[in-house]
Amino acid sequence: MEQEKFQQLVQDFLSRLELPAEQTAKPLIIATIGLIGSGRSTVTKMVAAKLKGAVLIKSDSARYLLKEAGLPWGDNVKQILKGVAVELLGKGYGVVFDGNAADEEDRKNISEIAEQTEASVYYVRINIDPAIAKERKRVRYDDPSWVSSFEDFRVNTTEKILKNLDERVELHKNLKSSDIPNLLGEVDNNDSLEELEKQVEKLIEKIQF
Repeated sequence: MEQEKFQQLVQDFLSRLELPAEQTAKPLIIATIGLIGSGRSTVTKMVAAKLKGAVLIKSDSARYLLKEAGLPWGDNVKQILKGVAVELLGKGYGVVFDGNAADEEDRKNISEIAEQTEASVYYVRINIDPAIAKERKRVRYDDPSWVSSFEDFRVNTTEKILKNLDERVELHKNLKSSDIPNLLGEVDNNDSLEELEKQVEKLIEKIQF
């Protein structure tokens, strides 16, 4: 992607965000590791709402802008997210990524952002029964009232998203928590939203400012 187009997309992304009134006490990045349908979006919304100065950056929002611009996803998504994160961290905000950081390459990209901005990195792992994740995703993607947007972009068809979920199960099964650097903790999302929120609150309390 050419530099001028990249800058336009980053600025477009930033202009659509509702920034908090306050900044974080220190630059920090929170990223999630969890299967498709595990509740990454839900958890990161909770984190951003409860952590002063934190801004949620959605991977699908970058995909939405790239689709509008007629550009491919892949590395372009990472490039836009990185550009947005660097700008926000430079302005004193914390950054919360809702994308999956199960791949080592994704964690490397986050480490590069942290080094550039001197931000601390924390990972949250979300555990879920794959069957529950699949059913939740099926219900979501089969919802006829869903209007795709920058805030809530429909990435694929129901069939393709479920196929992608199945293909990622083994990766998450084989990933050891001991191999995840800066792991803040784990949450279980097989139960109610109320129980999940309690777990998220406990994790936030562990962040050192």
